[in-house]
Amino acid sequence: MSKFTCIVFCIVAASLTKVSHAVTEEEKAAFREVMAPIIDECSGEHGVSKADIQAAKEAGSADGIKPCFLGCVMKKTETLDDKGLFDAETALSKIRTFVKSDEDFAKFEEIGKACMSVNEKSVSDGEAGCERAKLVLACFLEHKADIPF
Repeated sequence: MSKFTCIVFCIVAASLTKVSHAVTEEEKAAFREVMAPIIDECSGEHGVSKADIQAAKEAGSADGIKPCFLGCVMKKTETLDDKGLFDAETALSKIRTFVKSDEDFAKFEEIGKACMSVNEKSVSDGEAGCERAKLVLACFLEHKADIPF
């Protein structure tokens, strides 16, 4: 089942996968309910349409999505901090409220730790977080087979 809900950092990437794992439909629904207004707000601010999001879902890639939309979502979910850096600890604490299984959460932790390296990469937009958000998403897409969504 393909979704583009943007998450808390890894859920953005997880939403582009077409795998079905142990995370329950109830957990997914709760996450989508929380994310919907954030996605709507950032869509309006950055001119990203539902058609753009649908195209990303179908392509399994966020290449057609504006990086500042991703940055907006990640900042509002505190996946990126106010300096535009990936904050795995905060993102994981938020994911934990949705993912009850310790085994599934451990997968998110592994990926979050692996993706911390994006903070070492140079970006031209500094604290804006647009480019860094794209790097975070790219990292999670590299690990999408391990994401339990």
